[in-house]
Amino acid sequence: MKPSFKLDAHPRRPRPLLSEPPAGYFDKLPTRIMARLPQAEARDTATGWGWLGFLSPALRTGLASVAVLGGFAASFYMSGTPQLVPATASVASLDAVPRTELVGYLLTSGTRVENVDLAVLTAAHPSIAKGFLHASEDEMNDVLDTQPSEDLTYL
Repeated sequence: MKPSFKLDAHPRRPRPLLSEPPAGYFDKLPTRIMARLPQAEARDTATGWGWLGFLSPALRTGLASVAVLGGFAASFYMSGTPQLVPATASVASLDAVPRTELVGYLLTSGTRVENVDLAVLTAAHPSIAKGFLHASEDEMNDVLDTQPSEDLTYL
């Protein structure tokens, strides 16, 4: 059996310092950092937006929000209104194509028609299958009964 590990039983290794900082380094550090920062006068003259410093913070915030909202409004206005297309335009263009041509396209192309597509189509137009599907309910039941099914939920 392994003995339990106790940290106190293992002595620490001494860590020698890599090098000592120069004398007075940390005393002079804040003044050296502040000397590197740009002066306030130089910032105001360089940007040209010095007049914003005279405004109150609430007024500056309001001015910024008006600028942002104005930019959004201008972009929407300049993009123009979308072209209104009637919802029946696609249905009307498909109605102009003969059904035999549509069936031929679906049979010859690599397009796969799924059951979900047919369900959506028959839900929108319930009488669409009457034109090409001539089967009685008894014939449909016979065909469905002959299909093999391993899942009992469909029976």
